[in-house]
Amino acid sequence: MSSNSSSECLSSPSDTPIPTSDVVKLYLVQAKLTAQDISELFSLAEKHNLRVSKSLNAGPNHDSTKLQLCPSSEDADIIITNVRMRKRLERHIDWNLAKEKAIVTPEWLRDSVQQRAILPCGDYAALRELKQNTVQNCPDSDDDTDGGGSCVSSLAQPDSEKLSEPTTKAHYTNRYACLRPCPLVCPNQGLVKQFGIIRRSRELEGKDTSALSYERTISVIKAYPHTLTASRLAEVSKLPGIGEKMLSKISEYVNYGKIRESQTIAASARFNSLSEFTTIYGIGAATARKLFDTFGLRTIADLEEHYARHEPPPQRFSDEEQARRITTPAPLLSIRAGLALREDLNEKIPRAEVDLMHDIVMGELEKLRQGCMSTIVGGYRRGKAESNDVDIVITHPTLTSGSDQVKGLGEALVNRLYERGFITHVMHLSGFHPPDALRTSHWDTLEKALTVFILPPDAGSPRRRIHRRLDLIFAAPEAYWTAITGWTGSKMFERDLRLWAKVECSMKFDSSGITRRRDSKRYFPRSEQEVFEILGLEWIDPTLRNADS
Repeated sequence: MSSNSSSECLSSPSDTPIPTSDVVKLYLVQAKLTAQDISELFSLAEKHNLRVSKSLNAGPNHDSTKLQLCPSSEDADIIITNVRMRKRLERHIDWNLAKEKAIVTPEWLRDSVQQRAILPCGDYAALRELKQNTVQNCPDSDDDTDGGGSCVSSLAQPDSEKLSEPTTKAHYTNRYACLRPCPLVCPNQGLVKQFGIIRRSRELEGKDTSALSYERTISVIKAYPHTLTASRLAEVSKLPGIGEKMLSKISEYVNYGKIRESQTIAASARFNSLSEFTTIYGIGAATARKLFDTFGLRTIADLEEHYARHEPPPQRFSDEEQARRITTPAPLLSIRAGLALREDLNEKIPRAEVDLMHDIVMGELEKLRQGCMSTIVGGYRRGKAESNDVDIVITHPTLTSGSDQVKGLGEALVNRLYERGFITHVMHLSGFHPPDALRTSHWDTLEKALTVFILPPDAGSPRRRIHRRLDLIFAAPEAYWTAITGWTGSKMFERDLRLWAKVECSMKFDSSGITRRRDSKRYFPRSEQEVFEILGLEWIDPTLRNADS
């Protein structure tokens, strides 16, 4: 969600009949907007139905204007942006086109909704050199707007039924992580880190049930809003998932500032070797244990020597997999190549570089197909200052679900990025799972390409050109918002979101969509807020979904 480049056409029925209605079309440039800003602007569109009067002094029977967010800057009357420099804006909007539009700051939308009126665009001009153009192009009462026109897209599904109001208020005492707001850094982050080491050890040793128990405990602690003290242990003991064993470790941390088991694990040569091995693409926990136990490997140097002598055979595909998967000339990332790129791929990506990567990807996509929409998801959308990889969900209003159009868009983009030298390898292509690689809780039927990306030499962002992980997820319009929800994370938040849908709603939720189990009825949310509404959940901002360590 970003920076992100995502828009949609929204029009909701008004509660009060009005005589006439025009439409002013908006395009949102999401660069330099935070995930919280983007969420707020979309929320304004829905909560207020974006039906505002054209005049502050209009009477009860005045004409009104709906505001619609559109997927294409060319179709928009007003472009909303936080970008204040021509050079940066030209990454998103052609300059000649910009001179034909009203270019305003997000404050214009906020204030227009608050005052229920189309406010003068010139007062909110985003770029000084375009202020006069903004004044001239601002819609006024004489505009002859067509009521939607090319802004109408399949993102707006009329039968997207809202099942109910939230049945449970979000609170740290709730059973489900999708109902517990979790900040990025909580008051008990030190305890979270200690439990995280134990959880990781259980995962590396193949003790998945135990690892999940610690994962649930971590998610509860992340949501707990108070600093843990001895006087609060009785309250903590009543929180979901906190049994006697977990409580004893919490008590140990409260009394001594550390957990002995966590300290022992962190100092273990085996734990450190297995942890290091699994930083290599293609090596999961099971393979790491085999390399340690059977082959006696202990260091990255041991791995390099081993795989120089025992390169795994190339991945083979069944006819069905071959027919489904995105095809590209980009080479698959082998374990040996992963070893060579290890330092690059393990280096964190700052937000500014995430924005730059997104701008490049969407710039290349615009040359292939105009009007695409995208949102940066993952840890970036949850507010992290640095990311392990970059995840981008992409759609286009005209794509048809169940056809080859989505696959075709993904294939064309990956091939273009490879030909332009931005993608050097692919790690996953739709239709197969490499063995022991990229285990993820949000796997789904969406088309996706997980790649290795490198900035051009003149990008000027990092001190050196660094290979980065770039995940591209392609969705039909009706799956766009569930894809954004499903790929935003965190892992435990997503796990419990699926569990809630199944247990409490008799529905199936994943990144591909929402389905009612009893009759397979599908729901097509028109926003991320509506995903929560369909499931009867109170809205939780992406920055409060950090339920993991």
